[in-house]
Amino acid sequence: MSSDRLMRALETGQLSFPDNATVGAWNAPDDLRLPVDHTIVSQAFRPSHDLLSARGFRVSPTPDTPVAASIVFCHRSKDATLDLLAQALKLTQPGGLIALDGAKTDGIDSHIKALRAAGFELETYAKSHGKIVWFTRSEGQARDDWLSDWITLPNGDVTWPGIFSSDGIDTGSQLLVDALPPLTGHVADFGAGWGYLSKSVLRNSADISQIDLYEADYHACDAARRNLGDDARAFVHWADVSRLDTAFDAIITNPPFHIGRKPDPTIGQAFIEAAGRCLKPRGVLWMVANRTLPYEAMLDSLFRKSETIASSTGFKILRAEGPLGPKSRSRQREQSSLS
Repeated sequence: MSSDRLMRALETGQLSFPDNATVGAWNAPDDLRLPVDHTIVSQAFRPSHDLLSARGFRVSPTPDTPVAASIVFCHRSKDATLDLLAQALKLTQPGGLIALDGAKTDGIDSHIKALRAAGFELETYAKSHGKIVWFTRSEGQARDDWLSDWITLPNGDVTWPGIFSSDGIDTGSQLLVDALPPLTGHVADFGAGWGYLSKSVLRNSADISQIDLYEADYHACDAARRNLGDDARAFVHWADVSRLDTAFDAIITNPPFHIGRKPDPTIGQAFIEAAGRCLKPRGVLWMVANRTLPYEAMLDSLFRKSETIASSTGFKILRAEGPLGPKSRSRQREQSSLS
């Protein structure tokens, strides 16, 4: 996701926002190039939230400040994008412009159809395999039926549109749950999603003293809190795993491996690096991953022992124990270079 198309539309005069008026940027990209002093940003993904905040923007996962105009950047989920549009309609003042920016791969054309079917008169700018469309908000105009609501699964857990595995328990997480022994001590769940792994582990591990769930998606965190209920051992954190530095006895993880729609193994590698840093000397990492992802070499470089516990169509269960300290890692690299 990028603001290039938006900037091109503004530079050519195809699209314009009021001078010195407050603009809302919904699901804003990291490279957003609107005026910092006149932009309120909605961003529910913690790394992007923190990056935009560090750049000086006013950022919130759930902004509630009225704005003169809005630009909505498509979410990878259609329902989540419609929710963002509904929020923009609520907070944009009558007479204000509301724009939607998205690539073809984001489903921008389907959103255009939905907007036209709802009676919005659109102007369009096409560039770089995508489009920006916009309309002027009329008095009393709203689409509350586009606002998201909890999704209740057959097992009673809840999820939220647009989060990972919002339609049910994903295969990888189920395989990891089936492979895990009872855990003890202080446990962490990296990339916890809506809490299925942690809830299952707590149910099967009476000797866990505390489990900390770390998840970058704000709405997934909200769902996890609801699903974990009043279990006094569970704590949910809206956080970027790569920044953690806490000691744990065990870490479980089903790390994401996509940025948008593109596979990116560096995300899982960042989770592994964080686990090597955060585990106690005798700590254990349990993770599930797509079978094609190259994690084994990194596990070997960061832990005294690592192994594949199980594999099935599409997935593998990896276990690593005994994180190596910086000196041990350096010696291991030297030995590898000599062999």
